[in-house]
Amino acid sequence: MPQRQTSEYIEDLEEAFRIVKVDEETYVGAHPLRLPIGAARGVYGGNTIAQALLVGITSSPADFTPLAFHSYFIGPGKASTPMTFKVLKINDDGDIINRSIHAIQDGEIKFTALVTCIRKGAAVDDTFDFQKHPQPSHHQYRDPGALHTLRHTDYIRNAYTDEFVDPTLVPEEKALSPADRWINIWSGIHQHNNQFKDPRFGLVGIGGVSDSAFLTTLARVLHAPWNPTETKAFQEVDLDKDAKLLMNISLNMLHIFHYNAMSLDHHIYFHTQDSSDFDICNDWLTFNYQARRVSNNRTLVRGYFYNKSGKKLATVAQEGLTLAFKGFDTIPEETTNYKDFQVKL
Repeated sequence: MPQRQTSEYIEDLEEAFRIVKVDEETYVGAHPLRLPIGAARGVYGGNTIAQALLVGITSSPADFTPLAFHSYFIGPGKASTPMTFKVLKINDDGDIINRSIHAIQDGEIKFTALVTCIRKGAAVDDTFDFQKHPQPSHHQYRDPGALHTLRHTDYIRNAYTDEFVDPTLVPEEKALSPADRWINIWSGIHQHNNQFKDPRFGLVGIGGVSDSAFLTTLARVLHAPWNPTETKAFQEVDLDKDAKLLMNISLNMLHIFHYNAMSLDHHIYFHTQDSSDFDICNDWLTFNYQARRVSNNRTLVRGYFYNKSGKKLATVAQEGLTLAFKGFDTIPEETTNYKDFQVKL
């Protein structure tokens, strides 16, 4: 069974992710970022996303807030040394500015990002104001803290329902293409004293939780057995390969018995300019997402974060490699088209 990382624990997320400005083009993490579990090959991707987003915010004027975040994973980050961030100010005039960021370790680029920020209160055309509303689960489960809950990589909180564990509880999904099935979880940040001294960390927190359960939950999308050895008549069932055993550790590792998941890119579009729209430390953000395309060992996922009143805070999209292990091709009949399903985005 994978074990939690045992390196020094820093209870305060602001301190754990703190960056030190070296010069106008260089920032260094005050501490190494953490692995999701001790055996992981690289630091948790959400931590890299969050710290790079913090660099983008910090290197921008104080009256600017993130509008969009586009990033690419180049290689696994090490938990032994802090990240060094090189910043290129692409443009610094007007109400919208851009920062190109490289996260570097041992002279190698591990991660790149483009952070677009907008001046707070910049004039916008509000003739149209509409959004995609959250799935019914948002209103059905008003207290996610009473559901199944866990902590991931120390700071990430996730909650999920019995329906997440057992898709037979939502029989209406059988009639849907896997691309149309909604996965519903809740996320938040565990923080010392349940508050941030710097309100900008609310948006940084969204970056952190946005990668906590996404590409790794494809088995649930496909209604595949949590234990991939259950359906192999020629193979003895291995009770230790039941992904449900991993759910009390992290939703970010549910794939490890089914396929190898590697994030390629990660994109966040922020729909709020004000951290007062949500309290990521004390409340739960609803996350509704779908696997919109699976083909050629690649999966495209897209989802939305909502605050407790149902306002959409952010849209997240990610593509990653999903290299299936032998045996993952045996799944329930209604999902036999999983290898190549496609819908219009």
